Amino acid sequence: MDGKQLRRLKPELDIFLERYLPLFGRPENHEHAERFVHGLLGGQERRNTENVAESVKGGVVRTMQKFVAQGRWECGDVLGELRAHAGQTLGDDDGTINIDETGFAKKGTKSVGVKRQYSGTLGRVDNCQIGVFANYVSKKGHTLLDRRLFLPEEWAEDDDRRAEAGVPPGVIFRTKPALGLEMLQRAVTEGVPFHWVGGDSVYGDSPTFVQGVRQLGKWYVLDTSSEARVWLSRPRMKKVGKLSSRGGRPRQHAKAMTKPITVVEAVAQLPSSTFGRITVSEGSQGPIIYEYAEITVWFSEEGKPAAEPERLLVRRSFGQEPELKYHRSNAPAEVSLQRLAGQRALRWTIEEDIKAGKGETGLDEYETRGWIGWHHHTSLSMLALLFLVLQKLRMGEKRAANDRSGSSRPAPASGQAAALGRRRNRRLEQLAHGAQSHRKVMSSIKATKRTASAK
Repeated sequence: MDGKQLRRLKPELDIFLERYLPLFGRPENHEHAERFVHGLLGGQERRNTENVAESVKGGVVRTMQKFVAQGRWECGDVLGELRAHAGQTLGDDDGTINIDETGFAKKGTKSVGVKRQYSGTLGRVDNCQIGVFANYVSKKGHTLLDRRLFLPEEWAEDDDRRAEAGVPPGVIFRTKPALGLEMLQRAVTEGVPFHWVGGDSVYGDSPTFVQGVRQLGKWYVLDTSSEARVWLSRPRMKKVGKLSSRGGRPRQHAKAMTKPITVVEAVAQLPSSTFGRITVSEGSQGPIIYEYAEITVWFSEEGKPAAEPERLLVRRSFGQEPELKYHRSNAPAEVSLQRLAGQRALRWTIEEDIKAGKGETGLDEYETRGWIGWHHHTSLSMLALLFLVLQKLRMGEKRAANDRSGSSRPAPASGQAAALGRRRNRRLEQLAHGAQSHRKVMSSIKATKRTASAK
């Protein structure tokens, strides 16, 4: 959004911010918050605090820096109101919350939580911070909903670094799945309407996460790694308290009498005819199609079978060397495979929201090193992003949710334009298009001959 567009939307932005300004405490903070959100939306090349202050009328660099890095206002209250607002405007009882993380590249060792660690965003191990994010998606649209800063274990145990970065005393080490589950629990407590949860294998392979989601009464479609282990039938368990065959102490925990196999081994037992084509979404350049199959399994969770069977889904792309992806779901049998495939396709929305946050509202352009500054800046950026989302809906722009993730449906067996994931195989599309064109021409010729014969 450039300055001209922002000036045109200023009345709408003022109305939007009226809901949030009282949450910033003192009246002068109301002005700082208003200026900062205006600056984030202003379209300038950089949106750190200094540039934001210089781009808005009345902005003072040192005052704005203090507002973000040290200001006495609760970003938790702001995001709580954001979640309520998103629920009122985008809410759907059948909505989805996706969990994903993103990296923020940083230099040095002073920025809170920074270390050399793997970032999928960067595609490598690098010096960075990791933020775990939650987004909300329904048929009405999608936006970022919550976030947590991942604090590595060495940071959590280093009192000097914690004190210098202003990490609150009550903050302890939490894994990424634990942070994701915490955000889901918060959403449930606050009454955010949703029924589905999505995430990659970081979350699908975590017993803590999947068990927590089940306890919340939600259904999930989560990626799982090829190394995840399952049983094809409920295993018999060795009884607790019984001596092992080699003697010694009585067994303290039930143990399966058979070993689980990997999901790769489980799927290898499926006949090829099990796979069916499913259009998982309607992309802006055509339908996105995969082949899907499923099998009922008991996942191994910390060496023990899950309490209930689950549906192991396998997604196969087209091509001579098809790529396989594995998902798990606790949705009941009456929920169709087509629905689960479409549900998995909604995962792109959180990637899109993080990308929009970084590209349009300066999510990653903070220069503060401390705990408070990171949380304040990201909260304001997410607030600006929600404003953009609501304005697009108000102005009737085509929703991205409809653009890529409409209702899934079985795909015809004939050669359609087959997309491999979100990257399309142009060669396959050309061949498919050529085949369709040839069939149309031949059908036209045959119809002409039949007409001539009839005469």
